[in-house]
Amino acid sequence: SHMKQLGTKGEQRERVEKDKALFGGREIAGKTLGVIGLGHIGSATARDAAALGMDVIGYDPGMTIESALKLPRETQILGGMK
Repeated sequence: SHMKQLGTKGEQRERVEKDKALFGGREIAGKTLGVIGLGHIGSATARDAAALGMDVIGYDPGMTIESALKLPRETQILGGMK
């Protein structure tokens, strides 16, 4: 009984892996992400996107130099700083 269940679970796993292929998306590395507002959430999003290999362009009219220094070096910042 236990061995039959293992065989069934293995077949189910194969089916799940095949089904995953149907939902395959495009790679995001090399794509550009624009982030409007580089506060706590926006800067975290910029860091995560840069870690995934995305080009990040950020805009925040209230950006300070201290906040800008916390962003990934590759982030392009549009707009003035206070």
